[in-house]
Amino acid sequence: MFWVVTCFIVFLILWGFAWRSQIKLAFGILIGLILGAAAAPFLGPYEGLADVPMWLPPLPFITITVVMFVYGFLAWWALDVKKKSD
Repeated sequence: MFWVVTCFIVFLILWGFAWRSQIKLAFGILIGLILGAAAAPFLGPYEGLADVPMWLPPLPFITITVVMFVYGFLAWWALDVKKKSD
C-alpha cells in the first residue's frame, strides 16, 4: 500500500509541474484520467493474460492512427476549400 501512495504523490507532483509549465498537457492528462476511470469498470479485472481481449492492447495505437487520418483529411479538405475560393 505504501508504494501506491508514493506513486500517487510522485505523479501528482509531476502533474503539478505540467500544470505550471504546459496547461494544455495538464488538461489532457486530466481528461485522460477521467476517461480511463469511466472505462475501467467495463475493461477489467482479468484473471490472466488469456482473458484480455485481442483488441485491447493495440487500442492506443489504433486510436492515434485514426485521429491522425481524420486530422490529415480535415487539413487536406480545408486547404482544398481554401484553394477553390481563391
